[in-house]
Amino acid sequence: MLVPMQLTVDGRSLTPGRIELQGLRWLTDAQVRTLIGAPRADSEAPLGGSEVHLYLRRLARSGLFARVEPRVRVSETPGPAVLEVHLEENPVVTAVEVEGLQDIQPREVSEKLLRLPHHVASKDADDESFTATLRVDSRRGTLSVVRPCPPPYPPRDWLARLERDTLQPGILLGGVAQALERTLKDLRDEGYLLASLSAVWTPDGRLVVKVDEGRIESVEVRGVDANIAARVQAALDLKPGTVFLRSDAKRALQRLESRLPFLQPAKLDDTASTRTRRARIVEVREPDGSRTYQTQEEPRRRERNREKVEFELSWQKFADWWDRRHDDEGISIEGKKVVVHLRPRQPDFDGEFLPDHTQVTGFSPGLSGRLRFWDPKDRVHTTLDAALTIPLRWGGQHLPNDPEGTRRQRRVNLLGGAKVQIPGVRLAELGAQAYDFTDTLDRWRLGDIDSSLYSALINRPDREYFRRRGVTAFATFRWAEDWLAGVEYRSDRYETMRSFAPPFSLFRRDSAPFTNTPVTEGRFDSVVVRLEYASGTPASTQVGSLFRTPETTLFDQRGDWDRRASLRGLLTLEVGNGPGGAGGDQRFWKLVNDLALDVPTGWESGLSLRVRTAGGSNLPEQKREALGGWTALRGYGFKEFRGDVSVLTTAEYRWDAIGLFADVGSVRTDTAWTEARVGLGASLHLGDGVRFDVAWRTDERATAAPEARLLFQRTF
Repeated sequence: MLVPMQLTVDGRSLTPGRIELQGLRWLTDAQVRTLIGAPRADSEAPLGGSEVHLYLRRLARSGLFARVEPRVRVSETPGPAVLEVHLEENPVVTAVEVEGLQDIQPREVSEKLLRLPHHVASKDADDESFTATLRVDSRRGTLSVVRPCPPPYPPRDWLARLERDTLQPGILLGGVAQALERTLKDLRDEGYLLASLSAVWTPDGRLVVKVDEGRIESVEVRGVDANIAARVQAALDLKPGTVFLRSDAKRALQRLESRLPFLQPAKLDDTASTRTRRARIVEVREPDGSRTYQTQEEPRRRERNREKVEFELSWQKFADWWDRRHDDEGISIEGKKVVVHLRPRQPDFDGEFLPDHTQVTGFSPGLSGRLRFWDPKDRVHTTLDAALTIPLRWGGQHLPNDPEGTRRQRRVNLLGGAKVQIPGVRLAELGAQAYDFTDTLDRWRLGDIDSSLYSALINRPDREYFRRRGVTAFATFRWAEDWLAGVEYRSDRYETMRSFAPPFSLFRRDSAPFTNTPVTEGRFDSVVVRLEYASGTPASTQVGSLFRTPETTLFDQRGDWDRRASLRGLLTLEVGNGPGGAGGDQRFWKLVNDLALDVPTGWESGLSLRVRTAGGSNLPEQKREALGGWTALRGYGFKEFRGDVSVLTTAEYRWDAIGLFADVGSVRTDTAWTEARVGLGASLHLGDGVRFDVAWRTDERATAAPEARLLFQRTF
């Protein structure tokens, strides 16, 4: 009813002056009149057209009636007309039975089925709460917020509901079909994408609901060749006959990305997305008075002219949508068949800003980039990567009495390379690099960000640098997800770099320049053989590093605490020739073995152990071992103990965000091992990879004041 009710007969205007309610069974005439605000049945006060219109609107929107049919009865004699309202109450429910469940509990379905609106469900409801509707007029480009006038809510005692897990008989608000549609929508929103419902209601009030949680009949892969489709099927691991959940779709796509990274889900339009899949409940009335209900999928149709779009504005719905907006991307459903839509991954580019700061170059901002070309046949994937940093002339830094050396150390740093991946022979990378840049072998101690930060803040980078120019060729095999084996050939020329004066840092600018130990200069040729293990490493984990060193892993490692037990190991052997101490070339070798073990003892607690041993013979100065500093024997000075061989052990126990650790280390000089040194400390973990550490040395030079660092990168 859009206007006040008016009726004209033979030119005579008639307005219903009285209202009669017919067809009530569960409810009484007085109850309904009180609900809609209508006068009592014996009232002789005339009604106006606007009032009649309001009463009919309230009846229709109360949720109590399946049918509201107004009829006007006019007598032959002059007098007010009578409005007969024939009402059909929604089914009364006295018992609910739920069948066919496997994963879901019957109580969950009953709660969804009998859930009441907020104002009805809560006796202490906030009158100021309301649901807003956004109305978008795309043709006019306007946006409006509508707050509709709420209908009168019937008392709880009239309605079928659950109270303390007990069904209270009453009218099913909105009717059985509406309740089933709401329940089905909730199930699909919760992830049961193939779910369907059927039900039978009998005149005695018994409602039997059968739930089909949605089992997969078949899985089809589209957009790729047949041989690739078979591999996709194996990676998805979606088995016919199992209940299909949105979480299953998400995990399946994650497995696909991990095992077949050259493919990606194809973007679907709104008509094919599982998020737009709609269904309605169809009611059929039987001759015996019972009613049956079946799920009927609505055909997907694209609207060509969409002038107005209305949707509810709810923070909870927005949050739910945001959490799962990509969960089922690339997946559509046809009946009980799951269809996965894929396409070859396009070339992608990753860029990263390098906020590099050292005491031998000053502030050297730069960029690194990686361009990958994917083969849709999964034969050969190609990667091009490069990095460039430019030392800036800030702070008046220079090498005293050496302008040529100052200019030389401010040269642009360049690094570039190319490599291929051949999955058919488990070759993770085969390629080469050429470079002329400022490098370090101390990346196993401190990450790039942490070293640059503390170099810029307090003149303490805890790294030594040198200039390295040359080429590296490498091949790395990944014969299993957790294992790597590789070989590298290096031909490098090393050049000593000295720290600038005065130090370019925010604090301690009046301190002495940071000591940067001279290296053994000249050309070195060497071969590096490596073996690595990292338990539980996903197949999608990238292999390789732009800045390759024998001391650091080629697995891309991120994060802080893994709640699963894990073991990581690195073993490298480098054998080469280069300038020796006597002036001629000599052979050297170096072995590095680094093991780490994480053993969780609770959800947020566990023990971490690390053992690192490294050393060799006839080592050039830049490849010699040293302990002390972060994170190689914390609490002691940077590289306080130097030698040809070192042993470092670390143990840390963590409770939630708090940890206690102990470092023990010793180095071997030409004659003997140094006394074992112990560092003790505590850590505060602030998130993945971020931690605040304090550490004390325990020898005769110990003090009450600890060394402290806020660290942002995990080095192993």
